Amino acid sequence: MKILRLIPVLLLGAMLTACNTTKKLFEAHEYDQVIQRLAPKICDGDKNAEHIDMLAASYHNANQADHERIQTLKNTGQPDVWPEIYQRFCNMRGRDDAVKCFPDEILDGKNLIKVAYENEMVAARNKAENYLVAKTNQLLGTNTKEDALEAKSCIEQLSNINKANSNLPLLWKRCQLRVADRLLVTVDNRTEIPLSRGFIDAVLRFDNGETLANVEGVSGRPRLKKNDVEARIVVNDVQATPDRHDEVTFQETNAGKTVEVTDHTQNKVVVLMGTVQYFNAESEQAFATVPFEVKSAFRNSYTTIKGDREVCSAETLSRLDSRPLPFPTDESMLVDAAKRLNDIVANELKK
Repeated sequence: MKILRLIPVLLLGAMLTACNTTKKLFEAHEYDQVIQRLAPKICDGDKNAEHIDMLAASYHNANQADHERIQTLKNTGQPDVWPEIYQRFCNMRGRDDAVKCFPDEILDGKNLIKVAYENEMVAARNKAENYLVAKTNQLLGTNTKEDALEAKSCIEQLSNINKANSNLPLLWKRCQLRVADRLLVTVDNRTEIPLSRGFIDAVLRFDNGETLANVEGVSGRPRLKKNDVEARIVVNDVQATPDRHDEVTFQETNAGKTVEVTDHTQNKVVVLMGTVQYFNAESEQAFATVPFEVKSAFRNSYTTIKGDREVCSAETLSRLDSRPLPFPTDESMLVDAAKRLNDIVANELKK
């Protein structure tokens, strides 16, 4: 029985403590915390006049502080102020979201949600994104790990502002490459055509200074350490045309004489298609994927005649010194394509 009598007393004590805590937060100018505590209660029907007055005062005081800070930042004319300006607008929108469920008499009576700032907010967001993209590019351009770590912070800010920003994938990839202790380049053949050791070596052999200093070509699937990045060259398709020999025959006439001229063209093409996929030790999923298509082409032209050489035009005569060449093997063309792929990957890693 005594326990039952204590329950109302405990509840009253808890309510007084909560009210006292909220009041202390208000007196400490922790206005957003006051709004977070009281807004749900008022939405649920709490009509306590003290609560409503305290929330309304918190709402207006917090918005006023943000408005004044926004004006101060704008007056500096500096581009680096826009992320904070945008965040201040987000604070204001968050307060509006918290109180929009209030009855109209409270919204109107306490003058809540009356300020239109959406256009300014959109402009601030665009300027904040532009600044962060430019700052990140500047930091990544130094190729130092210290600046890359600072760039990582900018990228995280940019992602928080707009996860759909089109610059994020490339910036994130570049940042990961800059902060990596080792960048391991591997080849993954997903075709039915065997790729020779010569092909693999040609893909993985980087010239001194061609890419970042920490690049290593590695056979097989490496075990990544904490600060490693793997650039996996995935070959998805290899297309090789058969040896092709085309001919075009025509006649040339001069001084009543005729000569038969045949232009010959030899063609052969090998095409590699796939992606460069980037992995780190933290995830099995690629954090960036870049497609590639590499072509190795053999083409040779020569001309033959049947008849008197003196009848030929000057243009035909200039082509008569050319000769047919043996067609290259598929293997040699694959190695040539591998060298071209190596150059593409090297340029990709330097972006």
